[in-house]
Amino acid sequence: MHTIRLGPPWDVASTPSGTRHTRKFGRPRTLDADERVWLVCAQVPGAVEVRVNGTVVATPDPFAVDITSLLLPRNEVAFTVASEAPIGAVVLEIRSA
Repeated sequence: MHTIRLGPPWDVASTPSGTRHTRKFGRPRTLDADERVWLVCAQVPGAVEVRVNGTVVATPDPFAVDITSLLLPRNEVAFTVASEAPIGAVVLEIRSA
């Protein structure tokens, strides 16, 4: 397994119920046919909706979700959280199928 940390810079904006954290990232270039890309977040400080390129992919905390089929050359992940506290570490894990 290979891990890619989605660290700063995150764009954070206030929403009526908390915050929205967004970050752009590129599709990993060296994926083998049997590899999958998982979006993983260890902790979110409140109720959350997670989107990749506009598609809802997860709402539980913590979570890990396979996002391989949603990936484009350039991507955006967005966490809309019912809290103003920061989100935990977010990573892409490249796993063999």
